[in-house]
Amino acid sequence: MPNILERIAQEKDLTKSEHKLASLVLKDPAAILNENIKQLAQRAGVSEPTVFRFCKRFGADGFPSFKLVLSGLVAKEKGAKVESVRQGDTVEDIVFKVLGAARSSISETEKQLDVNAVARAIDLVSQARRIVLFSQGMSVFATDDFETRMLNLGFVCHSYHDRQSMCLCTPGLRSEDVVIALSATGRNLDILEASKLVRNYSAFLIAITPYKSPLAEISSLVLPSCENIDISNDSIFHNRMSMMLIAQIIVGGVMLRRGIMLKEMKDKLAYVRTKSYLLDEDPKEAQLNTQNTAADDDTLRPGAPITEITWRY
Repeated sequence: MPNILERIAQEKDLTKSEHKLASLVLKDPAAILNENIKQLAQRAGVSEPTVFRFCKRFGADGFPSFKLVLSGLVAKEKGAKVESVRQGDTVEDIVFKVLGAARSSISETEKQLDVNAVARAIDLVSQARRIVLFSQGMSVFATDDFETRMLNLGFVCHSYHDRQSMCLCTPGLRSEDVVIALSATGRNLDILEASKLVRNYSAFLIAITPYKSPLAEISSLVLPSCENIDISNDSIFHNRMSMMLIAQIIVGGVMLRRGIMLKEMKDKLAYVRTKSYLLDEDPKEAQLNTQNTAADDDTLRPGAPITEITWRY
């Protein structure tokens, strides 16, 4: 079935005004994504109702729906980026641009991630004695969420955000420890300084940051987030979402990899979480299981990976 651009190109029965719109859409569909209906109508020299009828003609409920269909084709064929919110945008434009940027971030993250590198990161984190997180600024929320998730899985995990704390923690690192540095730009001076210190010790350094950034270059393993962003606008949001997704992928993998080992801590963690909330009735004291949970496979040990890794290096 022809896509919407092919249908527009093949349509012969168009009015003069519709021909103007069709020419603009086919010439540069990406430009349409960053305009509202008034801007497109002015650029084409037609009325806004004409634009609305044009969109309805090709199966869209209106201009926002038309742009939504168009954005999928543009992202797939050209990889175009949706512009940031700017002066003069309507509420519809804001909704479209923010959601469009989120879709673009997810798509770009999926394309860039190397499954073998992800498997390697999951293996390292799942067997780590201690997990240390570095972040600053608007990347902090990603590490805070990751830290909470790992603590809920029974791992020893610490998150540091200021230069002094990040640097002071490095001398205590051991070969069984993993450091994960998150940076939307890969150029944060404090994170770079602390990460360089990590290399002086035997801990493994994982970076969630754009490729070809200074942080990526000094890291032992890179899980690339979205491309380098412009710190002068809100494009950093796209990278933060990308980092959050990568962090959640690691958490999901660790849950599967260490599932058997974590069984013995399930009751203890549930008991602690229950004590963290004010309930209408006092919860019954959980019976803490202090005995080791038997593994499904006698060959499995807490320090060994549950599944085989086949990454390539």
